[in-house]
Amino acid sequence: MKFGFSTYFYLKKESLEVVEEAAPLGIRVFELSQQIPHALNMDKRTVAKIDALKKEGIEFSMHAPFFEINLGSYFEDIRLISKERIKKALDLAGIIGVNPVVVHPGYTFFVDKVKDVEERTRENFMEDLREIYLYARERGLSIALENVHMSYFFFYELDEFRKIHEAAPGVGMCLDVGHAFITKCAQGVSSPEDAILADLKEIGIEHLFHVHLHNNLGVKDDHTFLQGSIDLKKIIRGLDGMGYGGKIIIESYDMEEYGTGPVIEKMEELRRGSP
Repeated sequence: MKFGFSTYFYLKKESLEVVEEAAPLGIRVFELSQQIPHALNMDKRTVAKIDALKKEGIEFSMHAPFFEINLGSYFEDIRLISKERIKKALDLAGIIGVNPVVVHPGYTFFVDKVKDVEERTRENFMEDLREIYLYARERGLSIALENVHMSYFFFYELDEFRKIHEAAPGVGMCLDVGHAFITKCAQGVSSPEDAILADLKEIGIEHLFHVHLHNNLGVKDDHTFLQGSIDLKKIIRGLDGMGYGGKIIIESYDMEEYGTGPVIEKMEELRRGSP
């Protein structure tokens, strides 16, 4: 497994600044955010520098834009602009050669309210996701769909991935550990970590393309790392035991609040704790 940092959680720094500061400290994997403010600084100079860093052995993934994005929206104009913005990110990912690209699921606020609207938007989402997947595949990219902890999203519970995969074969999962933990807690599950790992085993580890790692207290999306209720060691041991060897991206505001040193120390503790 390859541990790394997301640039999104460094809100006061540009992506390159994050990489150039953390790489000498031993971080060799980064997730580039195509969200404001970082998306505003992705110019030709930045792309050229990323290409040079790749030649030095640094690896990258990318998070596609997600604010004001809704794949599968009931409204056609929102669907079109959502796909356009994600495709623009995929074009950039293809140019600089990063993998995978993380995409958020679509959503509707009409879940369990207006049945025909909910069904229509779910069908739209599957159609849009297939289109995004094919667009990515043409550029040699993999799509990792992230589970989101709010029930009106179309990938809320982990076991929903099986239906998503049936509708869009080739799309993989980005396991967001913090989001999954909140979902399990909301359902009153006694051991959320065991339930998460059981879901992954049922789905098949071969479908897990990517992992986002952060902590919380099981109520809201705190994006802590140094503190929280999740047994992160159990999660990492479980992933390792199932044979996951991909990227694990730490998504936490702790990097800016406490500095990278304590976060790296905690990260190494987790790495050493795996079998």
